[in-house]
Amino acid sequence: MIIDVHCHLLYGVDDGPDSLEESVEMLRHARQQGIQSMILTPHYRHGMFGYPVERIRRHYEQLVPEAEKLGIQLFLGCEFHVNSYIVEYIEQKRCLPLAGSNYLLTEYSFETEYSYIIEQTKMLVSYGYIPVIAHVERYGCILKSPQLCEELSRAGALIQINADSVLGMEGGNGKRFCRKALKNRWADIVASDAHGIRRRACHMRECRDYIAKKYGEDYAQSLFFDVPSQILKHAR
Repeated sequence: MIIDVHCHLLYGVDDGPDSLEESVEMLRHARQQGIQSMILTPHYRHGMFGYPVERIRRHYEQLVPEAEKLGIQLFLGCEFHVNSYIVEYIEQKRCLPLAGSNYLLTEYSFETEYSYIIEQTKMLVSYGYIPVIAHVERYGCILKSPQLCEELSRAGALIQINADSVLGMEGGNGKRFCRKALKNRWADIVASDAHGIRRRACHMRECRDYIAKKYGEDYAQSLFFDVPSQILKHAR
């Protein structure tokens, strides 16, 4: 069983699918991948993705019965490109935490300095949130010093890596980083970050099989189900 806590399956709200039909096609593919629960995480990024809450909820409500037919449980969240308004926006419900919990999927730019990432992580923890740092393999400062994952974990964050990066589909640097993170048990969650069927599709089953074979079934179970299920236990 697999839980996907980071995906862009909701149509018409960001750079994911454009139509309900494509979202349903992505759901069918997710089910084939062994996914039983998903948190849909449309982007919020100032000046790029506006996170239209009403449209997001409307499209989500259209998609829920389609997911139920396939035996998939859906939840809502947000991939928040961190800025100084993150706590305000979450508390005002302008953006949503993961499944209504106190877990936040946080994103940064490739060139973001580590001092800012750790500062914002500690700030969010001080407000009672648990940052889930999205696709850490994309941040230059962490690629240069992978052991910084340990400091982020000690600060209270969860470390998320993308399935495609583990499989080498997002470049050699990301692949090398992810495999070092897995070897050292720095990663807490693997997610799909899927955006479509033909473009940036979901490869969670293939990735889980690889990790179970290479790093052990217990660790694969933790990455793909046990830790994600802790988020859903706090769903509201």
